[in-house]
Amino acid sequence: MTAREFLNQPFYLNNRINDKRVKLDCYRQMARSVSSPGFEEHYSSNRNTNAPFIRYLEKADELEEEIAADEKELERLKTEVSVAIDELEEPSEQLLLHYRYVMFKTMPEIAVAMHYSLRWTKRLHSRALEEFERSHP
Repeated sequence: MTAREFLNQPFYLNNRINDKRVKLDCYRQMARSVSSPGFEEHYSSNRNTNAPFIRYLEKADELEEEIAADEKELERLKTEVSVAIDELEEPSEQLLLHYRYVMFKTMPEIAVAMHYSLRWTKRLHSRALEEFERSHP
């Protein structure tokens, strides 16, 4: 695993959590909406007697449990990445990597926060990654 892959683990997990939250909102909306009646003339001996919205509520509950578990894993990963970043010697490199991989800030946001130009921020980022790679083989 490269340094960038290791550092990006929380970012990817955070994106998956956000995707699941969007899906959860869809399930909640479908549970609140009125379903259309079925006018088919077929007979089913094992017809589902539950209301249609119950299925969406059950899926929403399962998804909420998954999100809670993923959020715990995200906090664990953030802590692991943060501890690894803190082992670097240069404080500006530590700060930049914390902004990028623990706080999920974009390069322009980091440049503003650190009062650097975007070009210098990118150069410092590549240098920090190289140093991180050397200190964490």
